[in-house]
Amino acid sequence: MDKKIFLDTKLQMPSVRQNHICRDILNNRLGEGLEKGHRVFLVSAPAGYGKTTLVSGWLDRLNCKYTWLSLDEYDNEPSKFICYLLEAVRKISKGFGSTIENLMLTVNLPAVKTVSLYMARELEQLQESIILVLDNYHIIHNNYINELMQKLINGVTMRLVIITRKEPELAFSKCRVEDKITELNARDLKFTKVEIEEFFSRYFKLNLKEQSLETIEKQTEGWAAGMQLIGLSLTNMEGNREDAFMKAFSGNNRFITEYLMDEVLKNQEEELRDFLNKTCILKEFNEELCEAVTGRKDSRSIIQKLEKENLFIISLDDTKTWYRYHPLFSEFLRSNQEETAIAEISRMAGQWCRKNGYTEAALAYALQAKDQETSVCLVKDRAIELFQKGEVKNLLTLLNSDLLVKKEKDGILEIYKAWCMLLTGEIDEARKIIHNLKHRKADINNPIITGMVKASAPYLLNNEDKVKALMEAEEAITYVADKKDYFYYVALTALGHAYALNGHTGTAAALHAKVHEGACKKGYRMLEVTSLHDVAFYLNCMGKGREALALCEKTLDRFKDQAGNYLPIGKIVYLSLGIRLYYSNKLEEAQKYLEEGIAVYRELGYAYLGGVGEWYFVLALYHNGEKEKAFDMVYRLKANYKNIKIARIALFFEALEMELFYREGNYEKVFRWLKEPKTTFDKISGLSDINPYFTYLRALISQKDFLTAQKALREKEEHLKEEGRFGELITVLLLSALVNKHLGLEDRALDCSREAVTLAAPEGYERLFLDEGGELLELVFKVRDTAPDFIDKICSSGINNMNSLTDPLRKRELEILKLIAEGLSNDEIAEILFITTGTVKWHINNMFSKLGVNKRTQAVVKARRLEIIN
Repeated sequence: MDKKIFLDTKLQMPSVRQNHICRDILNNRLGEGLEKGHRVFLVSAPAGYGKTTLVSGWLDRLNCKYTWLSLDEYDNEPSKFICYLLEAVRKISKGFGSTIENLMLTVNLPAVKTVSLYMARELEQLQESIILVLDNYHIIHNNYINELMQKLINGVTMRLVIITRKEPELAFSKCRVEDKITELNARDLKFTKVEIEEFFSRYFKLNLKEQSLETIEKQTEGWAAGMQLIGLSLTNMEGNREDAFMKAFSGNNRFITEYLMDEVLKNQEEELRDFLNKTCILKEFNEELCEAVTGRKDSRSIIQKLEKENLFIISLDDTKTWYRYHPLFSEFLRSNQEETAIAEISRMAGQWCRKNGYTEAALAYALQAKDQETSVCLVKDRAIELFQKGEVKNLLTLLNSDLLVKKEKDGILEIYKAWCMLLTGEIDEARKIIHNLKHRKADINNPIITGMVKASAPYLLNNEDKVKALMEAEEAITYVADKKDYFYYVALTALGHAYALNGHTGTAAALHAKVHEGACKKGYRMLEVTSLHDVAFYLNCMGKGREALALCEKTLDRFKDQAGNYLPIGKIVYLSLGIRLYYSNKLEEAQKYLEEGIAVYRELGYAYLGGVGEWYFVLALYHNGEKEKAFDMVYRLKANYKNIKIARIALFFEALEMELFYREGNYEKVFRWLKEPKTTFDKISGLSDINPYFTYLRALISQKDFLTAQKALREKEEHLKEEGRFGELITVLLLSALVNKHLGLEDRALDCSREAVTLAAPEGYERLFLDEGGELLELVFKVRDTAPDFIDKICSSGINNMNSLTDPLRKRELEILKLIAEGLSNDEIAEILFITTGTVKWHINNMFSKLGVNKRTQAVVKARRLEIIN
């Protein structure tokens, strides 16, 4: 936030007039709500109905603790709203919200659930219940804020007063059913005839005729603002004009409002009208800002005069430094201004705000003045800050003005927008911007823009263009290397991804480690955790799981608040931590960490982090028995990413779906997928493509295409050894063991098993063995001497889970297996089950494959040993 000049003004309840009218009926209704223990007090009516005056007068008479927060449109930013909310409660309890405040120190928002839980907990710890007033809630339209308030309404004992011009985007049905809400609307707030008479008598010293009071009641319908306008007009008239005035105002409300406003202005001095016409453009103002837009050195005395005469001016602080006009009054004044005058005043106001450090206000005035050059400069100043903090969603909101981007000549805002879209997954839109920048090459002399255009290649190009992507990324570094700033590290990250895309894991890991080191030194917090995510993943791929785990834990320690809780931004590390836990067969923990890590990166808008974490999260769901959730997750992932027209991404999630079908034993579906023309794999897949490639190899094995699988595995084994990707090599060796067994190469199968165990045991990669099923575990048990404890552990886990095999037997297969155990032939089984003998043979072959046997007697013996049948 900028200077907190407005903080105290927003937290001050409007002062109550000495001659305040006590609206007893309404005060009693609010008081009854307190006595009944109502949690919510909703005061909802159009502008000018006296909502704020009513509530402030009611609270002034109460003997209880209350606090006030006046909202404006800038409070739709959740972080600002929460900060002000905490500050409001601190008016009563000074230490309130310290934990939440620490959460808000991060550049990205914590989850709504997290904030609401902490806030509810602290509210419950207050010694007595408080009343919190949120004035102008109709301004709030942010989903995050509404969700937070909904949770607080439903879950805390605090009394909440909501003052609003329209029904909030909140659900009050539960409160209504439980009789926990007091509601006042426009009909309730209308002044009665008796109150109208008292209003004019107290505030304007007017004793109006009965007929005049009836006319006012009829035409204003008890609308307080309208009565205020009438009172101002009548105080400047002679008594004998009362009848004529009332007769003239027998039109509709809009006509009355405009006419009364006109009358108020006509009765003021020229210099005062000039001051009002110029300052009405200002949302909030002080003496110095008024001098800047009016050129008058007596602004302070004019402000004091306006306040004394009650001309719709409202003080915003106790020191009477900052003010605003009544919204209806300022809207009317603005309606009489020429567009050129509004633009000029806005331009001058923006200059003053910029000079005095009120950047957000300066930008708002620059946009209002349609001063695009100034707006561009202000946005540029803000853009680099947001980009470095990783606030890509907020930056995109700022950049989504086409006029700003088009007006900007050097292309820097366009490159920011393109990269934000790359990170949030809006690939097609990013591609268009990059394409346009390439064609503007002659007009752009900024090496950063040229470098960042080239650095985008690894994120935009398909598998078949991966060599080109690497060339572009390497060239990008030459444009940004000299500064060693944020852009350099972003380009270095892109180069790392390009090398990974081409299968060069060692080089990619080194580059991302360099990014991580630089980000830590420079304080680029978001880049620190995203680069850690990459480094840890590569370490796992290279078989250095324990090193990856230590790095994750070290980084998490750097992202703790004072209470020892992990900050939301740091939880991106949960993705890598969850993958490591999956490899260690700690499935419940893996599921928990992956789920939270995925939620965090999605909330931040970082779609490019998606994919690998979801792969292991889906498998964790599946193996934890939540199969329906696993399939549902895959379907949603395919739908979310279908618009990203990059072949390897589409293939990634198709392969994940096939992985589940494979584990379900639905080989027909997998076989059909293999035959589709779009299902193609390179001899050397990129790092992110390795899991789909393993699915492809498993599909070949289940199809009994052992020779094709053997050839592919040999090529992959050679490449992985060359690149030092020993973590991935483990799976290749395990699949090779299965293939060699089926080809009758028992010794080679055992050699592969032994080599896999040698690599996996020191790092605790248990799950890699369990994922390949019972047949593999039998092979591995034969090389138990390689690592007895490790093999005993995985075999024990495999036996314990055999009734829910990685490749479970279907109901029909179990029926056939039991009949085989009874000694029945294939023909006899077919007759009993009313199927053909060929179908029986097909089911037996599938069953043999899952059990890792090739004879009927072997199947029965193994099934009994594993307690699948009695």
